[in-house]
Amino acid sequence: MKKILLYIDNMLYGGANRVMANLANHFCESEHETILVNDRPYDEECPGYAINGSVKRYYLDTGSRNMLRRTAIRLKKLRKIIKSERPDVVLSFMAGPNTRMLMSTIGLPAKKVVSVRNDPYKEYGSGIKRIFANSLFKLADGVVFQTDEAAEYFSEGIQAKSKVIFNPVNMKFYEKQWHPGGHNIVVVGRLQSQKNPLLVLRAFAKIANSLSGITLDYVGEGKLKAELQDSAVKFGVSDRVHFLGKREDIDSILEQACIYVLCSDFEGMPNALMEAMTVGIPVISTNCPCGGPRALIKERIQGILVPCGDVDALASEMERLINDKSYQVDMSVAERKRSEDFRPDRILAEWDSFLFTD
Repeated sequence: MKKILLYIDNMLYGGANRVMANLANHFCESEHETILVNDRPYDEECPGYAINGSVKRYYLDTGSRNMLRRTAIRLKKLRKIIKSERPDVVLSFMAGPNTRMLMSTIGLPAKKVVSVRNDPYKEYGSGIKRIFANSLFKLADGVVFQTDEAAEYFSEGIQAKSKVIFNPVNMKFYEKQWHPGGHNIVVVGRLQSQKNPLLVLRAFAKIANSLSGITLDYVGEGKLKAELQDSAVKFGVSDRVHFLGKREDIDSILEQACIYVLCSDFEGMPNALMEAMTVGIPVISTNCPCGGPRALIKERIQGILVPCGDVDALASEMERLINDKSYQVDMSVAERKRSEDFRPDRILAEWDSFLFTD
């Protein structure tokens, strides 16, 4: 068996954090010696994903408020941990941890793998920042992307040592089956600017009068909640817009809803969209960078893509899909067939092969 060290900033709820938790638990259950390093420790007020008790945990932060000092401490402590533990493989997620891991492991013998989990133009930047990212990634032995479009940000040399791996979808979503006849549009995700939750509210307000009995449900929390509530009042639809907060039964919510909408301005590989497709609920998504929805929805029968920020296009497609029951059923069948590519055993086997094959 191998020893693997995983590094991400924290284990709070989020797409990349969820995949990291899945990987940590998988490697541990596969009898690999597994180490998980986070910048920040567990906080009972901000709970995160559960990690197998056999996973060895380290935390880097010492509470310094100075950014330069905090970064220096993280670099020093991470290098010390890696030198002491001597892992066969080190895997990091996200821009900050990727940068710190590659700098901390210079001259160390472990196989170094980084993973880009979002639009690299948002995570790493353009111009001189892009040049720096490409130079830094030359230190990696392997790179995991979520889409081909994200890989194109980097040089051909970096792409040559990379692999595109989708996110695994929890098996509980495969155990559900969408039931036609629901009366609520569902949006799942943090209520923040990247997710652009106002877009679907504006689209819903345009067509609400023609959709008798249909409601809009937001699943998730975030700083835009108050703005959304005020906008619902302004648009005259507040009695038909519901805020369900954080929920653990998203699979059951999707199973009973009418359609699912993702309206983000940018994404990596959207877990919520994958989960919705797995359940088989008809989906509409913005065709956002860095290509995650487009990679999932290869044909219109598998879902509908609309331009980012286009209220009229989204409203039109929502109204059309809700009123076309036959299309909903055909889409559900196509989505569930597509979701076979997201099964955790298949995705985790791809990770095993990429990380542990010399």
